[in-house]
Amino acid sequence: MRISKFLASKNIGSRKDIEKFIIEKRISLNGVIITTPITFVEETDLIYLDKKLINTKPKLEILKYYKPIGFITSHKKQDKRQIIFENLPDKYKNYKTAGRLDYNSEGLLILSSDGEVTRKLELPENKFQRKYEVTISGNFKIRNLQMISSGIKINNILYKPFKYSIKSNTKNSVILELILLEGKNREIRKLMDYIKLKIKKLKRIEYGPFKLNELKPGEIHSATKAEINNYINNTTI
Repeated sequence: MRISKFLASKNIGSRKDIEKFIIEKRISLNGVIITTPITFVEETDLIYLDKKLINTKPKLEILKYYKPIGFITSHKKQDKRQIIFENLPDKYKNYKTAGRLDYNSEGLLILSSDGEVTRKLELPENKFQRKYEVTISGNFKIRNLQMISSGIKINNILYKPFKYSIKSNTKNSVILELILLEGKNREIRKLMDYIKLKIKKLKRIEYGPFKLNELKPGEIHSATKAEINNYINNTTI
């Protein structure tokens, strides 16, 4: 990438500003003063302005995104269904995600410019909880929920214990709050199916220290400083 475009993308100045700095011999690349704007650079190059090193490392961002129903959590299209990155600005197209949600689920996804952030969120060793609001219908029996909440093996897959609370119990549906320490593929759906319950709505409302709060479907906001500090303080690996 040409140096003027590169430095403009880092908010060092406009392209015209950068070209003016070059003419004034104020910019050096890897120890050599640049004399022409037709100079190409990479992220790893050392660029100085007025003998001061310019920080060209990408700014770390942690974002909270409300994934709507009807989108696949993927960077690549698998079929005609839309992927989440078709619903997001292009500047986020290379961001990594933590906590996949299936096509018919909604709620909190974490996106970051740093793959280490999302990797550490998903590591079981860091014990970040996932909290879900689940609306179910069918013949609800508390003893069945208690039974699977202690941990259960289904089709040779072991699902760990989880916490639950009942938020609402009416004739037509029950609203549960589930707290899991892992996120196996379609885990909640498989657990509910095992006890003959149908999921009407599945929404993640928290992932570790990050909370959905008042986000609406399709919205994306930066995580708060308190959430980020909480994440950093509780990451050991």
